[in-house]
Amino acid sequence: MRDISLAVVILAAGKGTRLKSPLAKVLQPLGGRPLLHFILETLRGVAHDRLIVVIGHQAGEVRAVCEGWYPDIEFVEQREQLGTGHAARQAEPLLSDFAGDVLVLCGDMPFLTAETLNRLVRLRRATGAACGLLTLKCPDPKDFGRIIRDAGGKVKGIVEDRDATAEEKKVDEFNAGVYCFDNALFYKALSSIDNNNAQKEFYLTDTISYLVDHHFRVEALQISDADEIFGINSLDDLHRAETILGRKGPVL
Repeated sequence: MRDISLAVVILAAGKGTRLKSPLAKVLQPLGGRPLLHFILETLRGVAHDRLIVVIGHQAGEVRAVCEGWYPDIEFVEQREQLGTGHAARQAEPLLSDFAGDVLVLCGDMPFLTAETLNRLVRLRRATGAACGLLTLKCPDPKDFGRIIRDAGGKVKGIVEDRDATAEEKKVDEFNAGVYCFDNALFYKALSSIDNNNAQKEFYLTDTISYLVDHHFRVEALQISDADEIFGINSLDDLHRAETILGRKGPVL
């Protein structure tokens, strides 16, 4: 099914305020390398036609760490930090004429594997879904968004942890923040979302509700390895990532 083109959008604009460091989040060192290098390395195992990095804080430095990885890497700047949905939308002008799929992920997830990303892309294409999203099934409490399903088990939407009710917080399937969209619908969905939430941000997750409400199919690829979708948001996370790296070794 490789005849369908694939664009990858890496969200790499964040400051990483909770890391208490002058470095942008994706520049934080892990195993002596910037975090962003790990996902760039992983993407060498995912056949793609376009690679776009959304930059913001310390844009020049983030560009520099991307140099040499791919010959045609593209950059777009998020000048205001208004959420993941806003960040993803910055790539729209570059993809306005693109026909294919868009794989969206964050630059602070060093243990994602090419195998999982390829499975997600295959799922979207095999099912014809408007979006395939990666989820974590885990009994341990997480502060991630919860995957909300209907009585028949179909994905209805994603509720962010800060906006979840007590009942929704009991859900043990979590959003991993990795998506494969049909590009024809992706930016239409993004243009529909608002910032009526606790953070007053534009959530990328709200695109899922839009697609479901408009009767488009959404499929989830469920995994159980919490380490693989581990994102770096604090110093404690960075320390834990060093431990995981020591146990697993570099993710290829």
